[in-house]
Parts: sequence; structure tokens; C-alpha cells
Amino acid sequence: MQIVSAVTAIKQLTSRLLLLATCAVLSNTTFAIEAGQYYYFISDKCVAKGPQTPEERGVVTPDVMLFEVVPAGISDYYVNMNTNALVHYAEEGQDILSSLETEQAYTAGKTPSKDSIRKDGNAIHHDFMLQREALDLKTLINTLNGFSQLQSDKGYFFKKIVGLSNPNAKFKAITRVRLSDMGYDNRMMLTSYTSDYFMLDEQGKAPDTPFIAVDHGAALRGSLHETNSPYGIFTRNTVCGEKWEPGN
Repeated sequence: MQIVSAVTAIKQLTSRLLLLATCAVLSNTTFAIEAGQYYYFISDKCVAKGPQTPEERGVVTPDVMLFEVVPAGISDYYVNMNTNALVHYAEEGQDILSSLETEQAYTAGKTPSKDSIRKDGNAIHHDFMLQREALDLKTLINTLNGFSQLQSDKGYFFKKIVGLSNPNAKFKAITRVRLSDMGYDNRMMLTSYTSDYFMLDEQGKAPDTPFIAVDHGAALRGSLHETNSPYGIFTRNTVCGEKWEPGN
């Protein structure tokens, strides 16, 4: 009787494990990404705008790869951002951001969105945590020196650093990327690409508001079109990438 009970228990455990594995696979399929290189195209939240013929689009659309999604196992991915597209950053700043991509954590989820064309009305968000570490003030200054060289941005960094009263301050650095899938085939929205630096208190705790916030996504978007371009309005808050396919 004990042997029969043991065999029954093993069968039940095996069935449960198979069920959990099946659920995991189905969940991962729901949040799957089309891996590949995504290039900028003129759109309003992934709805195509501007000229529609390939010839006309090619004339007004800058040839800029925004990011590349690479599979890393059955349900995992990592992202490579095109830091060279951050044309106002120093080479050192571009290299710093690229180096953060060597170790990253991926998660996915969904939220209701009025911009989604999915049947359930949800947008699927793919989040990549590129950095989560403590920095001293010297490292923070060196990092910021490599970012945007525009006078307005450098002035913002300078004012924040000069206003510090504690030269031994420590900071929590968080750099992350969010890509959002609104249901359009082979299109992915670059929703955010940011670095936030939180000043730690004496107990090593970080506040809710960052001491310095750097929006790399805004820097990238701002350089895609000339100032007087009629298409610049579509890059104010987000940009959309279209997966490159051979022959396109």
C-alpha cells in the first residue's frame, strides 16, 4: 500500500509540475518579442505618419537604428541600445551606457492603454534594468560629464552638483529601458530610456525623487529631425521602431 501511495504521489507531483511548466510557456508566449533590429520610422505611437510610399519615406526618414532585441533563452531577452544615436553625448558617455548592457534583468507585464489595438486593450511592456548600484560623487560627476554636451543639460548637471553640501554623498543609480508593444506587427515603441540618481541618506535609503534625472530617450528623439521639420512633433514623447526585414 505504501508503494502504491508513493507512486500515486509522484504522478500527482509530476502532473502539477507539467501544468506549471505549460502555464509558464503560455505566459512567456503572451509576452514574446520579435527579436531583431528596430529602426526609427515616422509615426504617432506606432501609427504611421508622413509619406507612405517607400521612396518618399526614405527621403524624409533618418536611417537610424534605435535598438536591437536579442533572445536569451526561452523567455528572456536583452536589449542593445544604439548609443551612437546620442549624437550630443561625448564618446565616453556613449561607452558608459553601452557597458551597462552587459548585465541586465528583463521583466514583462501589461497595462490597459488607449493607444493599444489589442483585443484586450492592453499594452505589453518589456522592461530592461541595466543598472542598479551605488555610486560615489566622483563617479557620478565623471558619468554626467560624458552625457549630453548641450549647454542647457550641462547647466542642469552643474547646478545640482554645485548645490551639494556633502562632498561624501553616495547615490543610487538606476538605468532602465522600457519597450512597449501596442499590437502592431513588427513595431515596438521606445517608451523610456533613463538614468536616475538618488542621493542616499545616512541610513543608506533612497528617496522617491531622484537627485538628478537623465532622459536618454529624449536626447535620442531630439536629434532625429531638424528643428524646423514638420515630423518633429511626433517625437516629443516617444518614438517607434520598426523591425528591419531583409529587402526592406
